[in-house]
Amino acid sequence: MDRTIRKNSIISFCMSCIIVCAAFAGNDEEYFLRGNKQYNQKDYEGALHSYSMINQKGRAVLYNMGNCAFKKADYALALVYWSRAEVGATSQEYSLITYNKQLALKKIGKSEDSSFLHNIVGMIDSISFFISLLILQLLFLLCWYLFIGVMRTEKIVARKTIVTCLCLITVCISRGLVVHYKKQNIHEALVIKKDATLFSGPDKGFQSLSSLTCADCVAVKEKREGWYKVAYAGMIGWVEADVLQII
Repeated sequence: MDRTIRKNSIISFCMSCIIVCAAFAGNDEEYFLRGNKQYNQKDYEGALHSYSMINQKGRAVLYNMGNCAFKKADYALALVYWSRAEVGATSQEYSLITYNKQLALKKIGKSEDSSFLHNIVGMIDSISFFISLLILQLLFLLCWYLFIGVMRTEKIVARKTIVTCLCLITVCISRGLVVHYKKQNIHEALVIKKDATLFSGPDKGFQSLSSLTCADCVAVKEKREGWYKVAYAGMIGWVEADVLQII
């Protein structure tokens, strides 16, 4: 009897979980469609609110939220959403996001490095999110093993070409490892207000170290009530929490 009750309880619990998940998924789809409709009607504030109600925000939702913020002339916030949408983006998506970010920065009065090397590094960063840290570490060791094997073997056709390719692959994998390290240990944030100040302590009474401008990027080290400890331009200081948005 007890075993039957327990079995029924487990089944009921599982069914409840399925129903709750389905309800959330249904609500997310409804909010997404509503947001799209409001955006097409040029109700950008309403569309942004609808998208923000979605529980599981994928790249498409974050990208649309960035578009809404851009249309509202909130360019710094648009940069935040587009930067979040870059995580795991395909090469085509990354190119589109990069173009949009350049438009937003131009509106603010800033410019982003749009060189070929910068774009390649960005693509490597976005692809790295699809690959686990363990696989990257194994690939890194494999490349070094192959590199040493090639260097020790003299009779290899196109030896220089193979060594060059292995070096390039190793550099790309190393960049991927750096991305994973930053993801686990470093949180970046953007300044979303026109004027902000970097203080030596978590209070306005402390010494002012530097001024921050809209769309400046900082690395967040610590958080206290109402304040973030950040690294910026070789300095460590404190910034009010309401002037930053974590990417």
